[in-house]
Amino acid sequence: MECQTQELANVMLVRLAGRVDHTTAKRLEDQLLPQLDSAAGVDGKVVLDLSNLDYMSSAGLRVLTLAAKHCQKQQREIVVAALQPLLQEVFRISRFDTVFKVFKTVREALETIAPAAASVYEGH
Repeated sequence: MECQTQELANVMLVRLAGRVDHTTAKRLEDQLLPQLDSAAGVDGKVVLDLSNLDYMSSAGLRVLTLAAKHCQKQQREIVVAALQPLLQEVFRISRFDTVFKVFKTVREALETIAPAAASVYEGH
């Protein structure tokens, strides 16, 4: 599991890659939640790019729940983008698609929540 962050204009882009399961969920929590605290300088907007995330267990979904609650307490917007088909199904079944705004691509997420960030985004 990898967790990388990048600031784009007024948004923090968080890229997750690999697998998030019971062995890696705590590491994700320890990396992600402090990063969300540092997002204060970016208008409180966060995009989770899950395009390279192959698998997420319920332990990983718990971390996303914590992230959503963390952002909500601090009046920050957090959205999810670029879910792989398996993760799309997990989100649908677990109703996480009602917890998070879900976008097909990172660019679509950025264009919707922060056009200034979309203009500097160099992804696909």
